[in-house]
Amino acid sequence: MPPVGPDVFGDVPEYYTDSVNFMTNIYGFTLEFGVMQGQDEPPIQRVRVKMSPQHAKIMSLLLRKNVQEYERRIGTIILPDGLYDDLGITDE
Repeated sequence: MPPVGPDVFGDVPEYYTDSVNFMTNIYGFTLEFGVMQGQDEPPIQRVRVKMSPQHAKIMSLLLRKNVQEYERRIGTIILPDGLYDDLGITDE
């Protein structure tokens, strides 16, 4: 059996992000993750991740499941008033 520990994955880069930009077309999804600089400045893009539509859908469902489990264990994640409207989304 191979060793299990921090070196198993080699030098996998790790990033913090507080910004994401979505791009889609018929063939796939692209997510650009970045870090905000200031209120009126564009974010600095750190990494671009491309995936198939199928992978994007499964990833979104698994992320939602994990956020729901987090909130069940830790507590509700509070978001600023009006954020859902600003983003054109609902919390369903």
